[in-house]
Amino acid sequence: MKIYIIKQCDGSMLGKDSQWTDGTSAGQLFCTPHRDIALNQLLELNAKDIQLRADVVECEADRKGRPALLLEKEAANNNQYNAA
Repeated sequence: MKIYIIKQCDGSMLGKDSQWTDGTSAGQLFCTPHRDIALNQLLELNAKDIQLRADVVECEADRKGRPALLLEKEAANNNQYNAA
């Protein structure tokens, strides 16, 4: 299943509370299965901040509907800390 998130050029992602986050907690990210909803959210953000450089990103969802690519990144970070 494809879902859409909003990501800034610096790597931060939009959370459910409309605050920018580093994306370490995939369950707290804004995500939607509809691209038009994500685009509308991006337009609202751009209306508030005209200097915003963000884009709608398509990614796979896990069984719970969370962005799967971000969960893989989170698991890799945990493995890296455990190895040290």
